[in-house]
Amino acid sequence: MKKFFLPVDVRFGEGAVNLLEKIVGPDDRVFVVSDPGLVAAGISGKVTAILDRTGCAFTVYSDVTPNPTSDLVASSMEVLRGYQPTKVIAVGGGSPTDLGKILSALATNSRPLADYQWNGFDFEAPSLPFIAIPTTAGTGSEVTRCAVIGDKEVKKGINSDKLFAAYAIIDPELMTGLPPYLTATTGMDALTHAIEAFTGLGSSPVTDAWAKEAISLIGKSLWTACADGSNVKARTDMALASMLAGVAMDQAGLGMVHAMSGPLCTHYHLAHGEANALLLEYVMRFNLMSCAKKYRTVAELLGCDTTGLSDFEGGALAVEAVSRLFAETGCPVDLKKYGVTADAADTIAEGTYKMYMIANNPRKPSTAQCRQVFLEMLAHNQ
Repeated sequence: MKKFFLPVDVRFGEGAVNLLEKIVGPDDRVFVVSDPGLVAAGISGKVTAILDRTGCAFTVYSDVTPNPTSDLVASSMEVLRGYQPTKVIAVGGGSPTDLGKILSALATNSRPLADYQWNGFDFEAPSLPFIAIPTTAGTGSEVTRCAVIGDKEVKKGINSDKLFAAYAIIDPELMTGLPPYLTATTGMDALTHAIEAFTGLGSSPVTDAWAKEAISLIGKSLWTACADGSNVKARTDMALASMLAGVAMDQAGLGMVHAMSGPLCTHYHLAHGEANALLLEYVMRFNLMSCAKKYRTVAELLGCDTTGLSDFEGGALAVEAVSRLFAETGCPVDLKKYGVTADAADTIAEGTYKMYMIANNPRKPSTAQCRQVFLEMLAHNQ
């Protein structure tokens, strides 16, 4: 094992959100970060109803957009400073969670965001107490030390132990209303985290155990969660898988899928889960020669029979299984609506090399190979 540190107090299971009453008190001023869709769907309202019972003061900031940027951080910080909260709660997927992490850290630290994102500075002081309440089973951001913010046309992660949430409240009942498409793309995002953590150069026996369990749970539950969003057992399995994959990737690192999805999201504004879902199959095919034995294990975890096959043949079944999962859960993404064309190949390939995750990939690609992987993905998704 190379390193392991996870100070997050995780509360998991049906009804876990009600534990907020034990974490928030009447003297608190709570800044709730969410997004317009969750407000309209009444999901954030379930959280604020509990806050009402505690007697605390709270306000909801819901101007969060996918792939939050440094401009969004600046505008939301103005609102937060005016409110002067004692705690920050994020209700949502990766975007509200990442923004909430950064806001809680900047609230107690004096330097501008750029110093922490680009200039190598760590946060000097502990963050405001931050509570992450995920409403998707995808990013696992509730248990990671990273927040990803777009700036200078790059999705740039900020890593610090001070960005760990104080509490992660993972309640699968909050996920039952998630539409099938978002269930599929966020689920494929969690699968990407698990597979990249499992096969990356930073993997260890501990992270492998988490990643393998996540892959197995997703293979058994994602179809059901997409077909019947009200199935709490499937939602529970997916929520657990997302958390385990999040811990694994935070400790072991990611790889080429995330390195490529960064510029794709930055330039064309795809959701993070969409980009990863699109790219996973093609990056796996590129990486197969470097980690065939582990991919064979992935195939078995996804229900494939590898009896009598070589590692390479068994590993190839993992690529096919991921391709089927992508297609059968309704993931296919309409790239035309985002304006993605073959002309983007050089931009995506060059942007991939600006992403630090590429160093953890099991096979080292050239810029030309990154370009080819992107074009193969595009050719099959137009």
